[in-house]
Order: sequence, then structure tokens, then C-alpha cells
Amino acid sequence: RHLPYFCRGEVVNGFGRGSKELGIPAANFSEQVVKSFPSDISTGVYYGWACVGNGDVHKMVLSIGWNPFYKNIKKSVVSILLY
Repeated sequence: RHLPYFCRGEVVNGFGRGSKELGIPAANFSEQVVKSFPSDISTGVYYGWACVGNGDVHKMVLSIGWNPFYKNIKKSVVSILLY
């Protein structure tokens, strides 16, 4: 119902697990951006397009939700650019 959804916000440091354990750098949105998402957007993995600053636009995947493997207690929104 909310798709496509457009958002903009500050990218903050995450736990560093994506790049350290998986070798895939990820961009984490700030808590403020996460709270601004419509509350009824389903958690899951989405695809779309992203850019950093005024840079090039790239395909990306986006995860919305909690990571039960790491026992996260706060919802997060993390994207991975596909070059």
C-alpha cells in the first residue's frame, strides 16, 4: 500500500557486523528515519534504488525489521548498494 516509498535521512554507524562477518558494507538509517516509516509497512527485504549525497544512483536491497539471530530489540532499516 505504501510502495513505492521514498525516504531520506542520515546514515549512521551500525554494529559493523555486515562488513566484518559478511564482507558486505551496509548503510544504516538513523533511529529518527526508522521511526518515520509508516507503522504498517511490513518487515522484510525489499529492493529499490539509492544514492548517497548527490552521487550516482545504484540498485539496492533494504532490510526492515529486527534481526533475531543477533537478538536486536530495536527495528532497523539497513540497505546494501549493489554495484
